[in-house]
Amino acid sequence: MKIRAQNIVLGLGALVCFIEIVLAPKDSEPGPALAAGMGILLVRRAIIVTPQPKVVIVAGCVLTALVVAGDHALVNTKNPIWIALILVAGVCFALWERIEKLWR
Repeated sequence: MKIRAQNIVLGLGALVCFIEIVLAPKDSEPGPALAAGMGILLVRRAIIVTPQPKVVIVAGCVLTALVVAGDHALVNTKNPIWIALILVAGVCFALWERIEKLWR
């Protein structure tokens, strides 16, 4: 198995999410459960051997940053702008390969 930079970046994002489970305040808005779910999804993407699209890697990093910022109340996660950003990044992270197939 060839380790690529994408595997390292997504693996570090997963590590940050798992550390966030321990460090996040228990009454925070997104909460440790969302961080755990995001960490599992990032690990799943990080262990894939095939190259990942850049959009998926960037979306994973954005989602990780939003989970950490939301847990520590750095952003208001109930603001419609942040909700829209989370939805767009989530769709890009989860469904990018299918979106590319529809464009072709």
